[in-house]
Amino acid sequence: MRRALCVVALLALVTPAFAADNFSGTWKINMQKSTGPEPTRVEQLVCVTEGDEQACTLTGKAPDSTPFTSKFSMPRKGGEGKIMDLPPFTGVTAKPSTANMQDFTFTTNGKPATHVHSVVSSDGKTMTSKVRVMSGGRSKPGIYTDIWEKQ
Repeated sequence: MRRALCVVALLALVTPAFAADNFSGTWKINMQKSTGPEPTRVEQLVCVTEGDEQACTLTGKAPDSTPFTSKFSMPRKGGEGKIMDLPPFTGVTAKPSTANMQDFTFTTNGKPATHVHSVVSSDGKTMTSKVRVMSGGRSKPGIYTDIWEKQ
């Protein structure tokens, strides 16, 4: 499910600096180029902007091959977002950054669990997410890299 955390990396588009919404759209993870343990297979991440909110939906398969869908949203100006379905996380906060870079943190019961630093390439086709999992996250603590490709 760590990959699901990376999906949050797409929340990067929630800041006002993202006038072009470089993070919006449909993304698929490239498992061959990504590093770290992967108990969950993320198949797709879709982020859309409506007004001042960025909404993201993550779909994939759990280790037992059961399909899952997770949803969350963030204000475009950064700050606290809403998690509708992304256990074990109970909160997410994004920092405003640049048009191609975003940092955000998922929390569990008010404590930081996973930090994601995402960068969209200059051609807009690839997003690289550095994921730092702390205690309380979905994966073993460590630093991982996820490579996403825009569809």
